[in-house]
Amino acid sequence: MSYVCGPADWIDLAIGRLEDAKRSLRECDRLRQGCDICDELRQARRCLNKALIMVAEEKEIVKEWSAK
Repeated sequence: MSYVCGPADWIDLAIGRLEDAKRSLRECDRLRQGCDICDELRQARRCLNKALIMVAEEKEIVKEWSAK
């Protein structure tokens, strides 16, 4: 049985990535060191973009951003 991710799944993944970034920031603050959370934020953005594209395709909406 294979599982296909839908828009809600991608949104859940994005939220998880944002929570990871928030934890990283807290840890950096606690340790008083700099940190790079850009990768976590980029991954969250990709997940949200994927969800938006899927919803647009589902609703047969053509948006400029869905072609990117």
